[in-house]
Amino acid sequence: MLSIEIIGIKGYKQQHLKECKFIWKNMVPKSGQADNIQGELLREAEKLRNEACDNGNINWDSNFSWFCDNIYGTLSGSGIFDEEKCEILRKALTYIKENGEYAYRYNQGLISDEECDPARLAYTDDDLYDYIEDAIAEYYIANKEPVPYEAKELY
Repeated sequence: MLSIEIIGIKGYKQQHLKECKFIWKNMVPKSGQADNIQGELLREAEKLRNEACDNGNINWDSNFSWFCDNIYGTLSGSGIFDEEKCEILRKALTYIKENGEYAYRYNQGLISDEECDPARLAYTDDDLYDYIEDAIAEYYIANKEPVPYEAKELY
């Protein structure tokens, strides 16, 4: 299990809020998946943030795990980030996913109340999510035109 300290971005402050707002307003639909990678990645990152911060990951399922994998795979495979940034993104998204999957096991009764570590249920500070969303904004800066995205069938 990773710890937030090992990831190295504890206390990170968002640097590309303006770009994220632009993506949200212009590339993310009011409902459903986006038809472009920039909007879809930001939509997925916000779904991860909202599930953890608003719901404590009580609704975690395979779609959220897929979001973590998709965001990392798309960003790391884009060729615009160096190895260090890709590694931080991998750790951040793995940490979010580990917390979500722990919450899922708890909510399925596979972890008892006595065994449960509440700190592992959901990561609710903004730093990890802001770092990920800044990387999405950097992807957008490198790809201003919408990159087509084919919707995934969610379960």
